[in-house]
Amino acid sequence: MKIAWSVKVPQGAKLKVKDGEKVEIGDIIYEFHENVIERLPLMDWQKLNSNEKKTVLQGIVKRNLVKDEILKKGSFFSNITLKSPGAGKCLGVDEFGNIELESEKDEKYFSPISAKKVRVEDDKIIFELKGVEFECDGVNQFKTWGDFSGLVVDDLEQISSLQNGQVVLIKENIDVAIKAEAVGASGLILVNLIKAKDFDDCYIPIVTMKEDEVNKLIKFVGEKTVKIWLNASSSKVLVVLE
Repeated sequence: MKIAWSVKVPQGAKLKVKDGEKVEIGDIIYEFHENVIERLPLMDWQKLNSNEKKTVLQGIVKRNLVKDEILKKGSFFSNITLKSPGAGKCLGVDEFGNIELESEKDEKYFSPISAKKVRVEDDKIIFELKGVEFECDGVNQFKTWGDFSGLVVDDLEQISSLQNGQVVLIKENIDVAIKAEAVGASGLILVNLIKAKDFDDCYIPIVTMKEDEVNKLIKFVGEKTVKIWLNASSSKVLVVLE
């Protein structure tokens, strides 16, 4: 079946793909640049008198500061030393003693999958894929792409063999499920229903599937490693064919 998977593009981002182009895993989809303003506590600022504050501000406002840069040295008359708590262009110090620092943030979004063609529409990029969807029930609200090879993890000894980004099958063992996240699993498929409260501290997508559906999934994948879209928030497991 044909499937459309989309990525929302932030306003102001620069697209790195064109409509109708082929995309490979790891290709840059868009770049995003923005200015970020941080307000960080400036230790001992409130201990300075008004003249000292004025002198410090004259020396730092509109300057690019580095973290731990000395803004005021202690002296015989005042043993207070000020250091910048962060890096960026100094915009000033507010009435609460917080220094305002402006810095540039660059973000790149890399494609998690390959697609023979993408469509660019307004604020999103749509990947045109072929895949098969399997029935499941979501345990939490997370979603991710991962690698799936039909691996069933039954005991803690198998945990050490997991690789980052794998989606694994687990049969009822809660201890194994929780440990799997800690060693880098990107998602979990549970073969029997386990209450969501058991996974309150897990921050990867978790779904449950009936055993007959799991058997279909394993048979379909065979000995290959495929890309799988695990969407617990909408109860979807999607295996990409190409």
